[in-house]
Amino acid sequence: MTHDLTWGWSFAALLALALQTVLMVLAAPWFSGWVNRLAGRLTGEHRFLAGGRWQDIHHQFRRPGLRQRGDGLSSLACRGALILAVFAACMTPVFTLVPAGFPAPGFFLLCSALVGASLLLGLPLVVQGGTTTLAGYAALLADSLLLPALVPVLVMAGGQDFSAFLAHLRQLSPVGDGAPFVLMGVALFLVTAWKGRQAGAELPCQLSGADRALWMLATDCVQLVWITLAGDVAWASSLALPGESGVEPWLAQCLAGGAFWVAKLAIAALLLAGTQLMVLTFPRRARVRLAAVFLLGLLAWQVAYAGQSAAVGQDKTASAQDEQDSAWSDEGNTTP
Repeated sequence: MTHDLTWGWSFAALLALALQTVLMVLAAPWFSGWVNRLAGRLTGEHRFLAGGRWQDIHHQFRRPGLRQRGDGLSSLACRGALILAVFAACMTPVFTLVPAGFPAPGFFLLCSALVGASLLLGLPLVVQGGTTTLAGYAALLADSLLLPALVPVLVMAGGQDFSAFLAHLRQLSPVGDGAPFVLMGVALFLVTAWKGRQAGAELPCQLSGADRALWMLATDCVQLVWITLAGDVAWASSLALPGESGVEPWLAQCLAGGAFWVAKLAIAALLLAGTQLMVLTFPRRARVRLAAVFLLGLLAWQVAYAGQSAAVGQDKTASAQDEQDSAWSDEGNTTP
């Protein structure tokens, strides 16, 4: 891997970041519609095609909004949530990492941006009153507790930037030393599971017009970013690494990484559709989600820490044995 960041690789990294961001934002409603379609097949219900979500968002953009109480604050919340979601999408690798030396955010900043976007998405449910107020307060409480539930996962990532963390994971096998990070990816995946008020239903929102479209798009982007983060951590070897070889091999790795990303999304969509078969009330679903995220993250951290401690212990034992052998050798040489 090249440690000197050149202008060529910097320009390629910026181009790749822009392409990944656009791809993530455009694919988010399609993925949400795909999950909804699969859930309909599993439950025997007739639902819209995967592109129906984009059509609904486009229709809401063109539709004049109805003025209600708290529309000003709700509009600001929707726009702020979309900005945070797009920022997280820009910093989340889809098919390639950034080269060494390129500025990249830490994992804590990414998770904080996604949690902040979720909190802003729950704000319109509260300020507009009506039947959504109780569900909005419950959603805000559940999302505010999400970051503390992710503490074991954040500890595993450490203070390094996320791209360097994934570059380290590329060297580990998912069925070997990288197994704890597969559990870490599963914990991140469970963040998006069981978020509806009922099985298969998203939280109701009384917004209309452009605010409704922004709310839907931001919700879909937050979901897809969490799914992509989980896939990146669970299988980082599918990501291309610029500077490791020439430009042509890197482009080939990017194409392969894009294909692997689509495969990850297909698996995630099937799993998300399967979770909608579990009939739980919203408070219980929130508790199950937070507990599962924390416990899986804690298990992943314990397994990773045990493996590191065993490796350090083996290194110390081997070093002590080498020192003892060297001492015996020196004593034998000095004996007359």
